[in-house]
Amino acid sequence: MLIIDINGAERACLSVRPDKDWPGYLKVQFKNEKRSYTQWYPVADFKINNPQLAHLAKGATEPPPEVMGIVTKAAPRSVTDKMQKWETDLYIGIPVWVSRGKGEGQVRTVIFNNNDTLTIDKEWEILPDETSQFIISYNVHNPQATGNTLAQPEVRSQVEKPKKKEGNKKKKI
Repeated sequence: MLIIDINGAERACLSVRPDKDWPGYLKVQFKNEKRSYTQWYPVADFKINNPQLAHLAKGATEPPPEVMGIVTKAAPRSVTDKMQKWETDLYIGIPVWVSRGKGEGQVRTVIFNNNDTLTIDKEWEILPDETSQFIISYNVHNPQATGNTLAQPEVRSQVEKPKKKEGNKKKKI
């Protein structure tokens, strides 16, 4: 079938279906001469670009709302914001990022949540505290999980490369 892709180009695809693991996205399977591959397409964008195929998004779930919060309490594998009133298990599988304060920069994945506490997949390296803010969003990416950073030995070797010494060259004017 032909669809208008996320970049506005018409492309042939093999299938379009909701992705239960990524609420708010459709899984679109393409095939070229060499291989078959999948891309994810936000449901709202798909419906705008492909109104005649909107029925293919039937059954797609909307993603939970993104949340910014302030830590009121933290434990090695959880963070609490007493101002929240979340639906239980709403954020399972979604990244949580400490965006400010103590523990800033850490990203973990939510494995359980109740009305005000997120339980995470692994312990915090630096325990957040009341100075910490966090964001729950699919748009937070964990470089440690995706392999998007150089391994430590490679980083060290690039940082520690000896610099060529420049002699006492006089510039001609």
